[in-house]
Amino acid sequence: MKALVFVLSLLVFSSAQATTITVGDTLQVVDFQDQHEQSLGVSADTKVLLFSRGMKGGDIIKEALETLPEAKQPAHLVYIADISGMPSLIAKFVAVPQMKDLPFNIGLDREGEQTKLWPGDKETATVIKLEQLKVMSVTQAATASELVDVIK
Repeated sequence: MKALVFVLSLLVFSSAQATTITVGDTLQVVDFQDQHEQSLGVSADTKVLLFSRGMKGGDIIKEALETLPEAKQPAHLVYIADISGMPSLIAKFVAVPQMKDLPFNIGLDREGEQTKLWPGDKETATVIKLEQLKVMSVTQAATASELVDVIK
């Protein structure tokens, strides 16, 4: 019985590990609504995908994008945030209205379903470099300056 439980645990753990998107995988075209309720998506044109799963990762991206002049930002950069962990009332009445003042658009995954396979944690910002939706590299940035170095 113990052996069966152990084997089942390994299978569950292995399948969870295998589902995270990694270098060489191909993303699907996906659309989100941004903070202005406009469509913002990841498409074959997207070259740099910034992704945050938590507030700290979002703050890192916000600081980096605010300090990096738009002219120095890579072409075809898209920022997506998984805000599913945020209480819906806080998102609706506090966080999203504050995002409307930002000088860049953020695609919002409100349910966490569209980005559940994307790599990243709540403490860092994720940079996914793409070529025709194929993942070329995945980098975690713990500070805004690290993030700027990765996306330049």
